[in-house]
Amino acid sequence: MAIGWANNLDLLAQSGVLDFDAPAYVLGQPARYVGNPGPVNPLYDNPPRVPGFEQPKADEFKPSQNNNLVKTPAWKKWLFGLITTGALIFTGFKFRSRLLPFAKQIPSKVSNFVSNGWKKLAGLFKKKP
Repeated sequence: MAIGWANNLDLLAQSGVLDFDAPAYVLGQPARYVGNPGPVNPLYDNPPRVPGFEQPKADEFKPSQNNNLVKTPAWKKWLFGLITTGALIFTGFKFRSRLLPFAKQIPSKVSNFVSNGWKKLAGLFKKKP
């Protein structure tokens, strides 16, 4: 259950959705009120304590010890890698007529971009007459 579940049920009772002390009923405790209570302030009223809910002594991370997780076998990983590599190679051969001209233009485009960017940056610091 969420930490503020008792306050949420008290707010439902205050709004008229519930007509009894639901947290006390769930925990088997005597009812604190019957019907719709007055304004319930979750900051000042003490909701029932949840049994077995303990805060950690120090701030630490404890990984879950769930051994029911499915481990992917190594052969599936290798097969996926081979299929992916094969798909990339096939795509490269299929579209090489489009990729080669584009790849030859990359160095000139990069140098133009860098030189134009440098000129714009240097132009910001020049004094205008």
